Amino acid sequence: MNITDTPDTDSIPAAQSVNRLFAQIAPAAAETVAPFVERLFAALSHGNTFIYISQAEADALAQAAPLVGSDASSPVVLHGRRLFIAKYWHLEKQLAAEIQRLSAHTPRQPEKPLAELLANWFADDTSRDQRAAAALALLKNFVLISGGPGTGKTTTVAKLLALLHRQPAPRTALVAPTGKAAARLTESLHRASAAIPDLDAEAQRYLASLTGQTVHRLLGLKPPQMQPEYHAHNPLPLDCVLIDEASMMDNHLLYQLLAALPSHCRVILLGDADQLPSVGAGAVLDALSHNHQMQPETTTALRQLLPDVEHFPTLAEQHARLTISHRFHAQSGIGNLARAVQQGSASAWHAIAEHPNELFAQPRNLAALVAQLYQHHTAYWQAIRAGNLAAAFAEQSRLIVLTALRHDAEHINNLYRTLLQQHGHTRPQSPWYAGQIIMITRNAPSQQLYNGDIGIIMQPENDGNDLRACFPSESANGSGYRSIPLSRLPEHETAYAITTHKSQGSEYEQVWFAAPAQAPYSRALLYTAITRAKQQFVYWGDEAGFQAACAHNEHRNSALGMFLKEG
Repeated sequence: MNITDTPDTDSIPAAQSVNRLFAQIAPAAAETVAPFVERLFAALSHGNTFIYISQAEADALAQAAPLVGSDASSPVVLHGRRLFIAKYWHLEKQLAAEIQRLSAHTPRQPEKPLAELLANWFADDTSRDQRAAAALALLKNFVLISGGPGTGKTTTVAKLLALLHRQPAPRTALVAPTGKAAARLTESLHRASAAIPDLDAEAQRYLASLTGQTVHRLLGLKPPQMQPEYHAHNPLPLDCVLIDEASMMDNHLLYQLLAALPSHCRVILLGDADQLPSVGAGAVLDALSHNHQMQPETTTALRQLLPDVEHFPTLAEQHARLTISHRFHAQSGIGNLARAVQQGSASAWHAIAEHPNELFAQPRNLAALVAQLYQHHTAYWQAIRAGNLAAAFAEQSRLIVLTALRHDAEHINNLYRTLLQQHGHTRPQSPWYAGQIIMITRNAPSQQLYNGDIGIIMQPENDGNDLRACFPSESANGSGYRSIPLSRLPEHETAYAITTHKSQGSEYEQVWFAAPAQAPYSRALLYTAITRAKQQFVYWGDEAGFQAACAHNEHRNSALGMFLKEG
């Protein structure tokens, strides 16, 4: 049994409940199916949508009707030697159909000298991958642009949107899975747009008007029912949608979004296929990045847009890879470490010693980590005492502690609170205190707060002892922040330390990664933690755990790629 077959505490009762129901429906078949249900739920808890079984097992299950069948009319689906819970088989079939529907449309080309503009706007030799990606995205209605941090995904898209701009301007939505990622997308796109040479005033206004939002907000998904306002029978009035941090999108959320788009709507996904996959089941980027070689007609069309280019090694039919990092130079410690981990290199650990100004390794000692964290937070607590919210948020974004396990994040936050009590920062008998950093963990559209949003608890001037939660906002008063009473806060948690999953879509000057004491973790998780850092990365753990993570290239079982090929 491998790690993906190992049940977690949540999957066991779910499997037991299903097996009890199956025993009532078809007792004889249920006896055959029961052990596979347990394996299926264990696999789901690790993000897999199916399990592989032996031919002998498949032959036995083929006789377990009505519980097992070849389509979603049975609760368990057998597809060759792949075994699914019907819900996930059906979802991946639906998602593949939506991708194919949107891919089938031939997009209208803007009436501009495209080859000339592509050459002018991507003139630097280091931007050749970006130029090829923009050209492919002009030709395709559905495209994935993938690349690591600093490879220019947002820069490429800013120029692409400027090329697509025409009168009237395309109705465009920028979305990301979390509020933090949506805010970063807006900031990055506007910064990249300002750097485009010879951009006409209309295109400048169009790009400046674009702001990111969460997928939930775009679809109108509101608790508790979470039924979308927009769907196949009430599609979004859009001509183009840009989806950032697509690696965080699970099958269900991406399906809901694509199903709500009209067939002519361009879809551009941005993401890093080497990062952690979504929390929910599926591996969308993996499927899309391995799908379809270049068709001859696509090659011919690309040569018209890129007449000076003979070969397109970074392009596939609907996938463009960006391979040159503009954030990390060739000698960058963080860049070299990320590449070594990405490749599973046995020498990755040695990169830490080779770059002592950027990379550090410390033994796992959470008490020592917390003590050093408090020392590094000196300027942060000075800003809190001064009531300087802008400075407090700036300091908060400089350093984050990341973990592989939720338990470790909670433990570090509790240790930090104990230290704060010793220094007089907390309030007796109160869970809140001025300076407490929190993360929203459930979308609350009515409060305009979304999963992943970071806030700081503050005591406003002239407001007695009342504390309020403050969040960045394009507020009417121009301060850039808004505050809400603590009684109106949606679900949240303290966030001096957070899991690496929750850090996706964010960047920090410094990242401290607290490796698990014993539990295995994946190469993708370590790579994701490293690439959140812009200037410094500190690994709190031992070499053995680091090397084991580099060697552990966890692959999810997903049938999306298979269904896309089947057509």
